Amino acid sequence: MKKVLLSLVALWLLSTSVVLAEKVTYTPDNKTVFRNPERGFTEELSYKVSDSHPNVVKGNISSSWGASEKRSLVVVLYNFNKFKSKDLSDKVLAGFDEDMQELRKYGLKCVLRFAYTETENDKVDATPEWVKRHLEQLKPHLAANADVIYVLEAGFVGVWGEWYYTSNYTNESQHMNSKRRKVVQYLFDNAPEDRFILFRYSMLKTEYFGDKTALSAAEGFSGTMRARWGCHNDAFLNNWGNDGTYASTNKDDDPAVRAYVAQETLYVPNGGETNVESSSLAESVYTKAPAEMAEYHWSFCGTSYATQVTGLWRSSGIFDTLNVHMGYRYNLLEGKFGDEAAPTGKLNVSIRLRNDGYAPIYNERPVYLVLKSNQNSVFSIQLKADPRWWLPNGRVSWISEQVTIPADLPEGTYHLYLYMPDKYEAIRDDARYAVRLANKNIWDENTGYNDLGAEVVISNQAPLDPGVLPEGVEVVINQPSVVSPRKVIQDGIFYIVMPDGKKHYCL
Repeated sequence: MKKVLLSLVALWLLSTSVVLAEKVTYTPDNKTVFRNPERGFTEELSYKVSDSHPNVVKGNISSSWGASEKRSLVVVLYNFNKFKSKDLSDKVLAGFDEDMQELRKYGLKCVLRFAYTETENDKVDATPEWVKRHLEQLKPHLAANADVIYVLEAGFVGVWGEWYYTSNYTNESQHMNSKRRKVVQYLFDNAPEDRFILFRYSMLKTEYFGDKTALSAAEGFSGTMRARWGCHNDAFLNNWGNDGTYASTNKDDDPAVRAYVAQETLYVPNGGETNVESSSLAESVYTKAPAEMAEYHWSFCGTSYATQVTGLWRSSGIFDTLNVHMGYRYNLLEGKFGDEAAPTGKLNVSIRLRNDGYAPIYNERPVYLVLKSNQNSVFSIQLKADPRWWLPNGRVSWISEQVTIPADLPEGTYHLYLYMPDKYEAIRDDARYAVRLANKNIWDENTGYNDLGAEVVISNQAPLDPGVLPEGVEVVINQPSVVSPRKVIQDGIFYIVMPDGKKHYCL
């Protein structure tokens, strides 16, 4: 590769028509608790549905739900105890659709689960054959309402659908067997292909695949069964291994399983609830929550069960800490944008951001650069950026692209915004489902836009090409602590190449 001294590159930069705005610096907001989709504290709604009472959600939520504790999620559990050995009725299926519409009404999504029993005194659930039939009935309804389903919990087997205390699948077992394998296949055959399914015990996944290797970046978000299979912890902080969450065949609390879950949850959601019922145990474990949630990448947690712990979170201030950091929390740090561009021409966009949340975003979500004129005309350009890869716990990521300006964009001055709506058309234009960035004075709750604090002039007189280094040129910095180059671009990415040969991305 041809190496060009920095001084020559500087002369090249000066000779081109590259014009980049000065750096925009953003102010992080590290404390405000605000609502964002697909993350945060939840409440549970559960009911034994029947023809006379087919709804779980409708009639049980109001506008206060979204405002209360800035919720965007609700756990919805359908108890099919009256349908263990017969078809789900048309009324119950219609009730499900009504419930999902009710979620849209209030800007909510659900963590969805189905079960047949809710007491340890009744361990009689449905056979695999009836689970298959019910999932086949539910399939079109799940697909039609996937927009307001954040994640499915496997359910169906055992008390509360937690794959334990069951008469049909080996009672009081956390292990895989032939009947459970059938239910696994039925779940993945009938659930929406772009939604994750969480099982109560991580051991079920390793036993199903016969492989204890955790997901890697190569398979993460790939849509395979392995990539869509996660674990939920409904015994958070309780007893050995969180009551089986981190158990292996020979250890109740296996460090190898903990490491496995920590790696997996970079690519599959994790959440649940605490069930610590002992006040003395609650006192000894409640302060562990922030570190545990960060390590295992929690995106949601229930508040109503085991209030011995959640009450201590509230009184100590930990609750707000968790509410700020649970799930994703994206802070804009710096940005640079081209000052001008021509219709059909290129505009350089470079943004540095940090995820201060415990988790990434998990469901696919588009990212748009929005150009809004002084006359309030709005034009959106989808970026290549994928926020699922903006990793958590303080890691920094970049959006660094050259975007093509639409040919029909009128000349004029445009303000720039970052917009991250839901991918589903049914709720795409609803600002309550757009991602709010954690910065001061940038959020527009009416549109869901995040103000980037920059403007671009669209002009037919602007150059079509903002200036890109010729192919194969790299910049060598001999004194990186002294020299700070600007506007070095290749393939739409700002970077410098240090003497060690590594590209160092920068703004």
